[in-house]
Parts: sequence; C-alpha cells; structure tokens
Amino acid sequence: MLRFPDGFLLGTATSSYQIEGGNVWSDWWYWAEKGKLPPAGKACNSWELYERDIEFMAELGYRAYRFSVEWGRVFPEEGRPNEEALMRYQGIIDLLNENGITPMLTLHHFTLPTWFALKGGFEREENLEHWRSYVELIADNIEGVELVATFNEPMVYAVASYVEGMWPPFRKNPLKAEKVAANLIKAHAIAYEILHGKFRVGIVKNRPHFIPASDSGRDRKAAEEIDYTFNRSMLDGIMTGKFRGFMRTFDVPPSGLDWLGMNYYNIIKVKAVRNPLKRFAVEDANVSRKTDMGWSVYPRGIYEGLKAFSGYNLPLYVTENGIATLDDEWRIEFIVQHLQYVHRALEEGIDVRGYFYWSLIDNYEWAEGFRPRFGLIEVDYDTFERKPRRSAHVYGEIAKNGEVSDELLEKYGLGEI
Repeated sequence: MLRFPDGFLLGTATSSYQIEGGNVWSDWWYWAEKGKLPPAGKACNSWELYERDIEFMAELGYRAYRFSVEWGRVFPEEGRPNEEALMRYQGIIDLLNENGITPMLTLHHFTLPTWFALKGGFEREENLEHWRSYVELIADNIEGVELVATFNEPMVYAVASYVEGMWPPFRKNPLKAEKVAANLIKAHAIAYEILHGKFRVGIVKNRPHFIPASDSGRDRKAAEEIDYTFNRSMLDGIMTGKFRGFMRTFDVPPSGLDWLGMNYYNIIKVKAVRNPLKRFAVEDANVSRKTDMGWSVYPRGIYEGLKAFSGYNLPLYVTENGIATLDDEWRIEFIVQHLQYVHRALEEGIDVRGYFYWSLIDNYEWAEGFRPRFGLIEVDYDTFERKPRRSAHVYGEIAKNGEVSDELLEKYGLGEI
C-alpha cells in the first residue's frame, strides 16, 4: 500500500476553453471561424453543466479541482468586464468548497481575448497593462481560493504559437517567441505583485523528460540545452531577473513564486543537428506503446521532473498528468504507476503536495480537436451526457482513501521502482 500524507490533494484538472463551450470572445474561436483550427462549439457545455461536473467530483471522491478563468469571457471587450461571468466563476469556487473540493485557479490557459490578440497580444510589452487590468479584476472579485496559477505552460504557448506556428497567431519566428516568453515573465511579475498576499501564487510548467538520441557528446549536449531552454529558463528568469532565451538574454523583473506546478506527459528523444537556426531535432522516444497523442509512456519521468524542480525549494504540485486512450485499463495502469513515482519522490523528502489527473472529462484537445480522450468521465459530444469510466471510480477510491491499495499495486503497479 502507498499512503499519501494528510492534506495531499488528489484531484483532477480542466481548462475553460476546452470544456466550457461558447467562448466566442477568444482568439481560438476567431481563428476557428477562419478555418485555421477545429471549432470548439459548445465543447462539453460545462458553462451550463458545471454543477453536474462538480456533483460527479463529489460523488467520485476527488479532493481538488484545477480549472481556469477564460479571460475573454470576463473581458469580452477592452475595458468592459462581464460581471455575470465573474459571478459564475465565483459560484463554481463556492460550490467546490461546499463539496469539500479544494479549488486551484489558473488565469491564462493558452487563450486570449480576441481584442487583445488583435492588438499584438503578448508580443507587445505595452499590452501588459491590459493583463494588469484583468489580474486586478480577479484580485478584487474572486475569493474562496488559495492556490492561483498565473500561466499554464508558458513555454508551450511561446513555442507552439511562435516557433512551430501551430497555434494562434501562427507565426514561425524564434526571435518573436523569446520576446513573448520574456513578456510572459514580466506579466507573471505584475500578477505576483497584485495577487501575492491574498492568494498563494504559482506558475505551471510542462516538463517533458528529454533524453539524448545517442551516447554521442553532441546529442547529450543538445538534450541538456533543450532541457534548460524549455524546462528551466523561464523559471530561472522569474527567480533571478535574467531570462536566457533561444538566442538572447533579457532583463526581466525578478518576482517570486509561492509554489510550482509541473505538468508531465511524455519522454522525448533529442538529436543534435548541424544547422545554426535549428540546433536539434526532437521526436517521441519510442520507449513504449503510444498513446492516442502519439506519446510514449514513461512513469519514471514524473519522479525525475519532481526531483529536478525540487531544486527551486518550492512546494510542488503535479498539476497535470494524463493519458489519451480508449483503453481504460491502460488509464488505470497509467495512474497507478505514475502515483508510485510521486510517492517515491515524497519518500525521498521532496515537497510534493498534490496530484491532478488530466482530465476530469473528455474535452477539446486544442489543434487535435475532440479526437483524443483524456477523461476519467466520458462525454457524448452530441448530448453532453457524462458517463464515468471505470478509471474514474478507481481513481476516486485512491483520492477518498489517500492511498493506492495493495490490490491495485499488484494488478497495475511496476513492482520495485
């Protein structure tokens, strides 16, 4: 049996655009209407059905819920907040607390208000005053939540939007990407100054586990370089005031963090490339059967990530960890094996305070649309009926009891780790 400490949060995670539906004020909606992205439509219709979603959480035994505010929903027009939307988000927090479910709030989970995006978004430092207004609105109107994350996966946002050009605004410009990343650090500093004291303020970083493609010195160096750039450079910038981007170093306001969230999904192989503009190539490490996202499963990577992030001497939360698959037995195995490694980190004295499975329900998976199924709860996108999978009940028992039973370990576990 693996017992987690009293107060350890075992919950689930979602984001607003992926589940709410009807976010017509978002830049993702704007680009979907232009045919550049799969339309989200009503998504899971959770803006209307949030009470049912929370009812499921309570029935299943989940102890915490990470979700996000849709900036465009509370600021559909520049300078004109939507008080009704703010009240709905406050109502979600109140209902979570009434059901004994600890809320964790994220302020930016990839999407922007369309009006902000059309002004240049985070490319332009002068636009940070609009971000300031949004954060002040949250600080003045939201209560009943302790844990607030400023940004979800800021480096993913910078890379997917400005290096790979897969996400809005579909640019391929590494110089612009690092400027955006620097401005996100500045935005975090603004938010930390406003929010710290009323809330415990953190940030959520995706941390892939990078390995060299071979034992060659060049591949090892490439893996170390991308690990620093993708996994640590923004955190170091927040803490020190110096952000080392892809090509340049930026002075940014040193601020702080009260906690650090880590999202962990996959293991990636890195190969050095003789090209000054693209110094390395990355691909799935191909160490296991692939998920429906094309990712290998490597449970030890969650432990390696927590160990690496423990160097920042902050309370840590696994803010996302999940699998896209229709094989629900595999989902149960995935959860059990990753929790084994979270427990190992705890045994070694690493200050981990929670684990949030991604996702509570099937949802809109960004540029992948509705095909990948991450949810503990299945969603019928035609009727919006929710149906808990077996994994939802198994994880609920883990959350209620604060432990992974010997029976689960024997059936799904890795044995000695």
